[in-house]
Amino acid sequence: MLLSEMKKNIKMNIKKLSMGYLIVDWGTTNFRVFLMDKNSNLIKKQELPLGLLHVKDGNFAKALENVLSEWLPSYKKLPIIMAGMVGSLTGWFNVDYVETDVNKEKLASQIYSFTLPWGASGSIIPGVSHRTKAGAFDVMRGEEVQVFGLAQLINKPLFNAILPGTHSKHIRVVNSEITELSSFMTGELFSVITEHTILGKGLPKQIENKDAFVLGVTEGKTDKLTSAIFAARTHRLFNNIADTDVHDYLSGLLIGNELKSLNSSHVFLVGGQKLCEKYKMACDILSIGSTFNSGDDCFLAGMIEITKVIHNA
Repeated sequence: MLLSEMKKNIKMNIKKLSMGYLIVDWGTTNFRVFLMDKNSNLIKKQELPLGLLHVKDGNFAKALENVLSEWLPSYKKLPIIMAGMVGSLTGWFNVDYVETDVNKEKLASQIYSFTLPWGASGSIIPGVSHRTKAGAFDVMRGEEVQVFGLAQLINKPLFNAILPGTHSKHIRVVNSEITELSSFMTGELFSVITEHTILGKGLPKQIENKDAFVLGVTEGKTDKLTSAIFAARTHRLFNNIADTDVHDYLSGLLIGNELKSLNSSHVFLVGGQKLCEKYKMACDILSIGSTFNSGDDCFLAGMIEITKVIHNA
């Protein structure tokens, strides 16, 4: 189907429905669905542990139908717009990345459209790729929606954003376009180190300790990260941190090392409040200004903005 025809079909389906449409955020581990009215107001939402890893035999259509049939009897009439890893190699369809520089119009123009088994239209928003000066690629899926939502909420065409997570994303927006992207495996490294190395073996229950976190952030400003990580052991041996402080020390160390490369005096932190609070604390220690915005709010605002682009195309 031609791109112009796909956009026309999505637009017609959204316009003709008095009830509205569905938004789906489908990631590797989590699933969220939002029921929107025709004016893009949220009616209700549901969140389930139904990430891609939980879909049996890759049957995404059946998994989605099972959820919707119990939650919303009238789902068969609603167009569905999806974002996240559902559009990856391990997802429902592999939707090509859109390379930077990317605005919301360019992103919307590359949406993948298909017909769901029950007859409604389905659409998947593509991810974004960025080629570095060295020629390497970086990618994201789902975060681009949050970034465009953030841009709408803060009403700024120029800003830097950090989206903490398993693979933390640093994103630069210039003239309302995503122009740069860097990924940091901070969250995954923390899990691997604390769960699968000698540094995390045999630890007692961890107790939150701000001082240990501050020490980690300060020592994270190093070019010798793997050497600094070993200090999680030596600090214990010489009583600089307690056995119950290791997680906070490592968290601070990894986040501090991630932030040391930041070339900005202010960043917008987008995500869950608990994790963003740690990043905000690290920013304060490193004299970086920061503002928190809910990842959920940014995602929904971004999906609404992209839907508007389709609607007005």
